Amino acid sequence: MATAAFAASCPNGAALLKNNTPLADLCPKGFGQFNPGSISQAMQAQPNNVAMVVAAAEQAGVPTNLALAVSYHESEGFNSCAGSDTGVKGPMQLTQRTARTLGYNRDINEQNIKGGMAVLKQVVDACGATNYTCLSARYNGSPRPGEQAGWARGVQRADAQVQNNPSLLAQACTTPANKGGTDCPSGGATPNGVIPPTPGNAPVQLPPNLA
Repeated sequence: MATAAFAASCPNGAALLKNNTPLADLCPKGFGQFNPGSISQAMQAQPNNVAMVVAAAEQAGVPTNLALAVSYHESEGFNSCAGSDTGVKGPMQLTQRTARTLGYNRDINEQNIKGGMAVLKQVVDACGATNYTCLSARYNGSPRPGEQAGWARGVQRADAQVQNNPSLLAQACTTPANKGGTDCPSGGATPNGVIPPTPGNAPVQLPPNLA
C-alpha cells in the first residue's frame, strides 16, 4: 500500500524548493527526450530534483513513492530539460495553463515541481494512490490512443520499484546535492526542436471541474 510522509524528512529538498531557477538557465541546449535508465540511476543523476520532489510531496500530503514514480516517468528520469511537442516541460511536465491556474510558473524549476505536486494531490484525492488508470486519465490526460494506458503501466511499475526497495526512498534525501543534475544531459534527443510524443510526455491537465 502506498504511504504518505507528512513530516519534513527531506530538509535539503525543502530548502531547495525556496529557490527560483529558470528552466532556461538549467537547459541551455533546449528540451528533449532522454533515456532515463533505471529509477535508481536517475535518482543518483538528479539528486536536487529528487530531493525537491520528495519534499514537495511531503508538503502536499502526496505519497512520496507515487510522486517519485510520476516525476520519473513523466520527465524521463527527473529531468528539468525533458520536453514534448505538446509544449509540456520540466520535472513534472506541466502545461503553462495548468501551472498558472494554480498560481505557479512552470518555467521555474521549483514551481514546476510544486505545481505538479498540487495537481497530483488533487488527482490522488479523486482517484486514490493506486488506481493508476484513474491517475493517468486525470494527470496524463492524453487523447492519443494507448498513451494513458502506457502511462499507467509505467507509473505503476516505477511505484512498485520504489515501494519494494526502501533504500531508494532512503537515498532520495541522503544523496549529497553536490551536483546540479539538471543540465540537459548529452543523451537528449533533438534539443531546441520538435520531438515525437511519448507516454511520459503528455500534457498535465486539470480535472474538468478544475479547468
